[in-house]
Amino acid sequence: MSPEKGPQLAIEIAKRTGWHLKMAGKIDPVDREFFQNRIEPLIDGQQIEFLGEFNHQQKCPLLGNAVATLFPITWSEPFGLVMAESMAVGTPVIAIAMGSTFEVIEDGKTGFLGHNVEECIAALERIREIERVACRDRAVAKFSVERMVDDYEAVYQKLLTKQSLDNNRVTNLVINKNSLTA
Repeated sequence: MSPEKGPQLAIEIAKRTGWHLKMAGKIDPVDREFFQNRIEPLIDGQQIEFLGEFNHQQKCPLLGNAVATLFPITWSEPFGLVMAESMAVGTPVIAIAMGSTFEVIEDGKTGFLGHNVEECIAALERIREIERVACRDRAVAKFSVERMVDDYEAVYQKLLTKQSLDNNRVTNLVINKNSLTA
């Protein structure tokens, strides 16, 4: 529940569209004042709910039963795990087009990327065009444990190969140098 995560924008989207918004998240001490002053006064317990911090078991049904996950970030987040988690349970994501959102969301297929609140509202009006199975398929293809392990192994193999080539070059230089001086 920080300004960078955009809960204030999610609330604006919900209020302007009439959609019910359920928010879950941690409030770090550094963000307590922001939450108390900017978010808490907008929570009515009916249209706008704050559920507190959720663990994985709580998060899955919350995301899975949602029509969409709003991800209205205000900074270039390197990787928003909640987007992958949402798609893994078949729920499309509507996000502000910043940071890793371009890599995670396939615009028009697993959710929508908007550049402002108005575009996110327009996306919400089209959210039922997204096939939930496409969200799940993308999450499995891009973010499953198997995929991540394969990608890490490929990076490690590339580094090992490079290290081996660099060591061979050094060995060749030493041999050549010794050959020249012998």
